[in-house]
Amino acid sequence: MNTGNKDFRDQLGKFRLESMGGPTPTWSHPTQPTADPISALASTPASRSKRVSTACDFCRKRKKKCDFRYPNCSACTRAGVRCTIPPPGPQLTNTSVPRDQLENLQKRVQWLEEVVRRKSGISVTDLATGTPVDGEGDPNWWYQVPAMIATGGRTSAASIPSPAGSGGSSATAAPPGSESSTGVGTELPNVGEIFRDQLEHRRPSVARPSAAPRVLRLSSLEEAARVTGQYFDSMGYQYPFISRPEFMNHLRHIYSGDVPSPEVHNTYHIIIAISLLIGSADLTEAAEFYHASQETLPAALQNEDLPAMRALLGLALYTMFATSGPSIWHVLGAAMRLAISLGLHKARSYESVAEEEMAKRAFWSLYNLDRLIASTLGRPLGIADDDISVSLPRELNDDGTEAPGASAMTIPLQVIRLRRIFSRIYRYLYSSLPRPSSSEIGAALGQFRREVDEWRMSAPVYPSALLYSTSYYDYLYYTTLLLMYRPSPRNPTPDVNSIVSCGDSSIQVIRSYWDSFSVGKLKWIWLTLSQVYFAGITILWCLEQNARCLRECRPTPWNPDEQMMRRGIQAVIVLLEEFGKRRPGVDRLAETFRHQSTMIFSQMAYQQQQLEEQQRHQQHQQQQQQQTQPLVPPQSSISLAPPPAPPVPLAPVLDDVLLVDASGAMPMIDPHMAEQLFYSYNWFQEEMATYYTL
Repeated sequence: MNTGNKDFRDQLGKFRLESMGGPTPTWSHPTQPTADPISALASTPASRSKRVSTACDFCRKRKKKCDFRYPNCSACTRAGVRCTIPPPGPQLTNTSVPRDQLENLQKRVQWLEEVVRRKSGISVTDLATGTPVDGEGDPNWWYQVPAMIATGGRTSAASIPSPAGSGGSSATAAPPGSESSTGVGTELPNVGEIFRDQLEHRRPSVARPSAAPRVLRLSSLEEAARVTGQYFDSMGYQYPFISRPEFMNHLRHIYSGDVPSPEVHNTYHIIIAISLLIGSADLTEAAEFYHASQETLPAALQNEDLPAMRALLGLALYTMFATSGPSIWHVLGAAMRLAISLGLHKARSYESVAEEEMAKRAFWSLYNLDRLIASTLGRPLGIADDDISVSLPRELNDDGTEAPGASAMTIPLQVIRLRRIFSRIYRYLYSSLPRPSSSEIGAALGQFRREVDEWRMSAPVYPSALLYSTSYYDYLYYTTLLLMYRPSPRNPTPDVNSIVSCGDSSIQVIRSYWDSFSVGKLKWIWLTLSQVYFAGITILWCLEQNARCLRECRPTPWNPDEQMMRRGIQAVIVLLEEFGKRRPGVDRLAETFRHQSTMIFSQMAYQQQQLEEQQRHQQHQQQQQQQTQPLVPPQSSISLAPPPAPPVPLAPVLDDVLLVDASGAMPMIDPHMAEQLFYSYNWFQEEMATYYTL
């Protein structure tokens, strides 16, 4: 079969599939663009002599004329067989192809062309196969097309830079109002979708685009500096992975009209978004800056370098404060693997001191976040301390001078030192290793307590951030004690010292959050909810231990200041109710906590009444015995002590509710709920992680 015959048959087969039973085709013969294809083909001798070559297989075998009906010709319809034709192109196989299968393939090509046109603004229908379309644009642009198609439209077209010279326009980002303010889950982006193609098509690092998409700006440079100052004066003391002088320098360039690079664009918008959330500003404006940051997230993550690490850390911090965005657990997992791939956890040499310090700050910020999220959710740590050999960052000021105990890095260093102790506590108590003996547990807890106390006593005060170097240290100190003394897999039945430490630490944690709530600075995030609820149920657990001791006629292990303890319980109820107004689903937790605290105080009040009745009965018996005994002359050397004053009955958790009625019936606690509340913290961790898609 010659070349002309093959080309002719390909053209005829394409025409038949497009013309039969469908809309008027746009394809035309290259030599006669406006003529009827059938007339054009029939007017040449070659076409008339080769027309039989496109007959179906059934007609060719019978050597009959085929009427080319679609999808079955008349002869195949009468015979009841499927109408097949030889495949176009070189005959590499004898297998024929059904007519409808060819049409389906052509429709799928048209659909894919339409997807590319909608997503990128590039029309490839009229381009020959193999035509370059990326021009001088990003050479890696086409690697992102599979992820675009796989997401089903969830990835904004604006997040993909349009190739230069393609004629495509940048699509606008989704309006901030389109994201539900009360919704949870992962709208934009999913880090797994961003990395999916890179796992299958690993390629070397390439230069990022020199220009970025649209830039959002606040009203003025002064306003932007004020807003970002809220971030650096709070989160910057905990996670210093961004250089404040460098960021402010980029900020001035942006507000002077310059177009930032993709990594600067991403960092600027995500930091503004976090700052707006911290300042309790308009959530719509914060969401708008967040969506703008996602337009350059793929470009920021395209290489394994520090800009990619900073992009992931910024995304994780935003997810901590917002109810939307990707899962912080998955983001931190990707960041930890990127850090290990870069070797940030190992001691290594760098070209400059500045580069070395920023690499250390990025890794230790990730370390702090990993420890916090893993312990809060009850999950394994991202990296073992034994695998870390990189040293801690130096205490450098913004001008590069080293000032131990008197620099902006003083607070982060103290937090890192505590997290390292925290990690060893977590690995020792919260693991599946065999339970140690009581003496071994006591010795280990005693050693940990000495280390934590020494850390708090040696923590320097940084006057420029007095609150963070005092109250924040206290908060971290008491949350570490809670982790250490509360029931754990390897210490399910803590001793008296643990019960006392748990109760006192819980009150201090609640007091810390209540102070922030009183001045309007409480962060309404899931981490706050978790810590408040943990502290509240720990107080109830300690009170339950007291009730058990009373039932067994043993002295109570925890004897707190009654007024302070009641205020702590009431503060938890108020905070949970306020959370319920801002976060859906928390009202159920508030109601559960109120019910359980009511039951605990009811039991304690009932037991106190029983104790008073028992004491009165004993006193009455003693009086009767004294009356029946013969009178004895008083001994001048013996003095009878006055009877002890009866203990003050415990009041209910709410002053306006009477929990113990005149019937004397003792309210009973649901055993299943009591087990969940008082002896297992895992159920709440799993519930919170599921609800907030963490």
